[in-house]
Amino acid sequence: MLRDTRVTPPPAGRAPPAAADPRLALRSALGRFATGVTVIAAQTADKHVHCMTVNSFASLSLDPPLILWTLRTQSARYQTFSKTEEFSVSVLAETQIDIARKHAAPPPEGFAHRGWKAYLKGCPIIEGASAHFICKGHTEVNKGDHVILVGEVTEFAEHHYPPLVFMGGKYYSSSSLKPL
Repeated sequence: MLRDTRVTPPPAGRAPPAAADPRLALRSALGRFATGVTVIAAQTADKHVHCMTVNSFASLSLDPPLILWTLRTQSARYQTFSKTEEFSVSVLAETQIDIARKHAAPPPEGFAHRGWKAYLKGCPIIEGASAHFICKGHTEVNKGDHVILVGEVTEFAEHHYPPLVFMGGKYYSSSSLKPL
């Protein structure tokens, strides 16, 4: 059973999310962890680019070079990304909030190949991103209502654009962060 064991009260005037739904309280607590924002993209055999905004991206291993990300099994993108042999991860720059929002709800048929402009080693990427990773599909692990997709990094590029940060359902500029 999911329980909310907060010790600090919610801000004045707001009821704790657990009062309505323990899942909302969990989502709120998980949202306290700041993440980067990525767009995962793949091109299918029909030459359509499919992509989605993802913040569940993480490094897994340097030897071999592996990354992981998660995808809800009920997602319209599940069939595309669980079957793809190659995909890209573009770590969005802080100036790319509109791109993050656009790809959070892409059209079901993907984007037409002729409209996609940027590729790295034949894989679609987002121009102007902080970093790019081209990955071969490696492993899938089904857990709960998500699948963990592991990719082996075959190519990467790093750029000097400050990355976009996401926390608590909001986007933040990483260039305003201060080192401690």
